[in-house]
Amino acid sequence: MEKKNYSANESKGIVVVGSANIDLVASVNHLPVPGETVLGNSFNKIPGGKGANQAVAAAKLGGQVSFIGCVGSDQEGEILRSSLENSDVDCKFLISLPEASTGTAMIGVDAEGNNSIIVNPGANGALIQENIIAAKEIVESAKVVLMQLEIPTSCVETAVEMTNGITILNPAPVVDIPKKLLGKVDVLIPNQIELAHLSNKESFNDIDEVEIAAKSLDIETVIVTLGSRGALLVSGNKTELVSPPVVESVDTTGAGDAFCGSLAESLSRGLSFLESVEQSVAAGALSTTSHGAQISMPTRSEVDSFLR
Repeated sequence: MEKKNYSANESKGIVVVGSANIDLVASVNHLPVPGETVLGNSFNKIPGGKGANQAVAAAKLGGQVSFIGCVGSDQEGEILRSSLENSDVDCKFLISLPEASTGTAMIGVDAEGNNSIIVNPGANGALIQENIIAAKEIVESAKVVLMQLEIPTSCVETAVEMTNGITILNPAPVVDIPKKLLGKVDVLIPNQIELAHLSNKESFNDIDEVEIAAKSLDIETVIVTLGSRGALLVSGNKTELVSPPVVESVDTTGAGDAFCGSLAESLSRGLSFLESVEQSVAAGALSTTSHGAQISMPTRSEVDSFLR
């Protein structure tokens, strides 16, 4: 499909096609190894899901955001809808399904802020291509369409085919992605584990190997998130390593989602890729300074103040 080049003063809308989960978060001194039981220090039940987190992140930064996804017709689904709407995310195309339970993520967070996550997709797996087609008007007119892989790949493929704006795919959790789909994505945002899977590598010894793997995917722009080391922008023949600001991290849950949501918001305003990555590295870092996912996403004033 031929893509249109929108100028910054045309459509600025962001459509997020993705998952919505309730996060069950336990704080522990250390994450358990296989076969080990550990005692938790605290437990919280909070709104999450990669798609919903990224939608909230973009909206709290000032983006005009619509969300397409599925939740169950249960209390958890209502909590998620309220969280999105309270962050000014348009939920017209957030479907409540009586026959499915809302997706759930079980998350352990250790004393250093590292996390381990198990996701039960629930209603997210019930999203179908017809749901994307029903939102045709907003998908076609969006400046940016942001997607992840906690929903069926067929829905991602449909959204990419319909989009006239910039398509961003966060390939998480990592699965085998059809090369035809990857070839139609404008921006890919993997972490190192996801990049290794997509490039058939075991791991990376240095940044040079990360850059080579990113270029091997044959996608115009690949932005590899590197955790505490920031992000590597590989776009065309240009490569930039953007270091993060120094913060006191307490919980890294949702940091990647803060980055993705910020990138979508920045690109929707017409910022360059480098400017967008600089903004997003700051947003991701700031999100780790408080607990939780959606509730920890920074606002535009917080990011601007921090960057100043």
